[in-house]
Amino acid sequence: MIERDGYQEDEFGEDEVRIDEAVTAVGEYVRYEYNVRAKWSHTLFLEQIVEDQPISAPSCLDGARACPPEDSGGPVGYLEFLNAQVSTGLFDPERFVLTVSNAAVTTSVALHRSPPVGSSLFEKFLRRLSVHSAPKLFAAVAKAELSGGYDNYFETMCEGATRQLLWLLNSARGGGIVLTASGSLPPDLVVSARDELDWDSEWTDAAGGSDSQLAVLVEVAKTLRLVRKLRGTLILTRLGASVLAYEGELWRHIVMTMPLGKGELAQEAGRILFLTLAAGLSESERSEVMIEGLTALGWSTTDGTLLGDDDWMWMVRGTLLYLRMIGAIVSNPLDQHVSADPEWGRRFARMVLSK
Repeated sequence: MIERDGYQEDEFGEDEVRIDEAVTAVGEYVRYEYNVRAKWSHTLFLEQIVEDQPISAPSCLDGARACPPEDSGGPVGYLEFLNAQVSTGLFDPERFVLTVSNAAVTTSVALHRSPPVGSSLFEKFLRRLSVHSAPKLFAAVAKAELSGGYDNYFETMCEGATRQLLWLLNSARGGGIVLTASGSLPPDLVVSARDELDWDSEWTDAAGGSDSQLAVLVEVAKTLRLVRKLRGTLILTRLGASVLAYEGELWRHIVMTMPLGKGELAQEAGRILFLTLAAGLSESERSEVMIEGLTALGWSTTDGTLLGDDDWMWMVRGTLLYLRMIGAIVSNPLDQHVSADPEWGRRFARMVLSK
């Protein structure tokens, strides 16, 4: 029963009531259930009110014992889980680390202020995880500011995401691009790409080798279903011709298609990769979050060993190729602990995660 504006009402959703409205004096308490099916019962007891010491944000002062893992089945299921863990020792029910708990609190507050877009695919993806199973990933969600705007970066995002693909599609207009005997782009187009796209010759070699930036561009365009090879010629697909016919259509197609790759693994890995970009993480931080997130989702190597850098890069290969090609993800040769990714890339990642 909550009194507001002089009237007493008894029908409020739990998300409409602040705790300091429900408990106002020392000794009062609130009970609630977390996950009704599992019947985890919680009691919040007001022990003390400290005057004249404003708190800028919620924090944990002390505690004891570990939080039961998500989806452990309530008190009965948790007891069975603990009995099964006796021999492995992988979970310590007595472990409590104040800094870890406060990190979870800080993350929850940040997510409350800037949550993922409601009903987005990324929000549904996050529901499969918990702060306890993937703390670094959720810390990245808090940094990503997913409800942030795009303001003056919109045109920069569009150009950055589409410029190289537009060059290739325009080059393939008409009769297409006749490939060399080795299946590469002809030397004159290699020179054109070097001049028009400001690509360094180190990346775009005249022989059009398999490691060249142009080979990556063609692979990305094929993955996006914009071009295909027909009897030694690279031609536009119907979709490729369509995105050229309507302004902004290529940008829309890219945003809606990301992340690249077929199958649940490629999609989940791609969403985590976009999260690391939106959060402005460094190369080393990106690797940690990728491995943690994929492991928490249950992915592992075929022989059951822990995931490594080569593993997650393979899992997210298509999306990573594209983001590196357009310059949204940039390696920092001087310090892998410092991000070199551009701000427009972060905004682009936010937009992809908001759909």
